[in-house]
Parts: sequence; C-alpha cells; structure tokens
Amino acid sequence: MNKIVCLVGLFISVVTLPAFADTHCRGKVSNLAIGRGGTVLVSGPGGLPSVYLCNVQYKTNNVEVESCKAMYSTLLAAKSQDKVVNITFLPNIDSCSSLKSWSVAKNINWVFAS
Repeated sequence: MNKIVCLVGLFISVVTLPAFADTHCRGKVSNLAIGRGGTVLVSGPGGLPSVYLCNVQYKTNNVEVESCKAMYSTLLAAKSQDKVVNITFLPNIDSCSSLKSWSVAKNINWVFAS
C-alpha cells in the first residue's frame, strides 16, 4: 500500500510541477479562425495577438494533428460559451502580448478551459 501511495505522489509531482513553470495566457477568446488549409488562429487570452497555433491536417509547430484538433475544439467550446481559457507556453515567453501578430506561436504547451 505504501508503495502505491509513494508512486501516486511521485506521479502527481512530476505531472503538476512543470505546469507551474509555463507562461499562462489566460482570458476569453476574442477571435478564433481556421483556414481552408487547416491552420488554427487565435487571439485574446492574456492579450495574445492573432497568432497561429497549429494545423488540423498535418503536424506543424511541433503539435500533432490530433492534439491540434483537441486544442481547436477546446477553444471553440470556450468561445461559444464565453468561457475563460489558458494557453500555456514552455519554455516561457516574455509575455502573452509580446508575441508577434500573424506569426506562429512557438512553444505552445497546453490549451485548457477554466
């Protein structure tokens, strides 16, 4: 039993601690678009300008297709329900608003609704 508790504790610390090192861009989605080629564009959370996240048709920006689809789905649900989202970056970025508009948002890590 003690081994299981130790393993669970170790797993939780490994999974949760790195998330605190991310830069969190938190807020409501202002704009969300998907182009005919499958590229996902978003703006809003934390002052994030319009940036490209990923592509739902092929791996780009180090994001797998299925992950991109899940990110887009999360953002779309949050936008349609006027919910807050977090888009995180690792390694850290200077600030959410420091990303260049109409560029690829490098080092995207997580997208989740609050």
